[in-house]
Amino acid sequence: MSRIDRLICHVMPKAFLMALTADGRLVELQVVRRDRPSRIDSIFLGRLERVVPELDAAFVDIGLGRSGFLRTEDRAGLDDWPPAGAPLLVQLRHEGDGEKGPRLTMDLAVSGRYVVYHPLGSGVGFSRRIDGESERERLAGHVSGLLEGGAVLRTAAAGATAELLQADAGHVLERWEKLRAQAFANQPPADLSAHVPGERDPVARILRDHGAALEEVILDDRAMARALQDEMDHRQEKIRVRWHNGPMPALDIDDVSGQIGTALAPRIVLESGVEVLFEPGETLCAVDVDSASAGGRQGRAPRRPAEVNLEAAPAIAQQLRLRNIAGAVVIDFITMRSAYDRDKVQAALAEAVRDDPVPTQLYGFTRLGLFELTRARRGATLAGQLEALEKNEAI
Repeated sequence: MSRIDRLICHVMPKAFLMALTADGRLVELQVVRRDRPSRIDSIFLGRLERVVPELDAAFVDIGLGRSGFLRTEDRAGLDDWPPAGAPLLVQLRHEGDGEKGPRLTMDLAVSGRYVVYHPLGSGVGFSRRIDGESERERLAGHVSGLLEGGAVLRTAAAGATAELLQADAGHVLERWEKLRAQAFANQPPADLSAHVPGERDPVARILRDHGAALEEVILDDRAMARALQDEMDHRQEKIRVRWHNGPMPALDIDDVSGQIGTALAPRIVLESGVEVLFEPGETLCAVDVDSASAGGRQGRAPRRPAEVNLEAAPAIAQQLRLRNIAGAVVIDFITMRSAYDRDKVQAALAEAVRDDPVPTQLYGFTRLGLFELTRARRGATLAGQLEALEKNEAI
């Protein structure tokens, strides 16, 4: 999958849409509500309410009206639960929906462009995509000793200079110190990230996550474009910032509107004519590679099942990310008799999900020939986000 190179922002009175594209292909769409900004990854000073041994977890008041859920396995830095009422520094991993409250962790992480700082961790870890022992040793040598705790070097760190790595490490440490200062200045429950300028800025977050690859940011709001350009100049960034005021809407660039429509449809058609059907449910999403559409086009010989499945695998991974489908996913690929072909398709799918920031676990083919995977839940689906937005404001 190509690296994200462009961010397109469509600004509306109550919200804005942020489209991330790679070589013109829509990779991710984020819906940001100004009246209800996402709190994912925000750090809170919470108050322990009660421990529930049967659930191997505890409930924590973080001031959002619903208690957060903290599993024992996410209790970083603590051997035992403190008494009820004790303050806890926690980070929000999932905002919760339905009857489920927010999911919390005490393994705090402050993300930079190259470095993810874990104040309660230890040692230096690496993205799976940073290969080579010598490169890992070089990177670790540049950040070891700069951060008290642990750090993970992101994919973008590969090849980065010592100056860039050390500057990024200093930036994440500065942000952490500001967050920690807020913990001393407030009583639980308190949203610490809300008190630190820039922590909730969605554009700034995208620049941290993808800035090493981004070439251009396009906004259809002049004031936002000007402010972002000033920030880029201050940081000596080479990312182009462009105010879009042309005759066509910003979301027509790279045919983002059309690609959103495709992502909301139950069926997509690949370049070869093969169709893939998505049937999301409450607990499971079924994906079917339509064998009826997999034959050769007129005048061409029929294609082998493995060829069709190898074309479908990266398209399915792209749609899972774009649609923000979570939970269990079962893919009904066209039946392949060869174990070699099945391994090739699984490898292609594994490669396609490597760039997805949301953890995805592949379990492989079942005895019935179905492929199973799970994708972590991070917010509502794309359809759910757009539906909620449309109830208050036309897109």
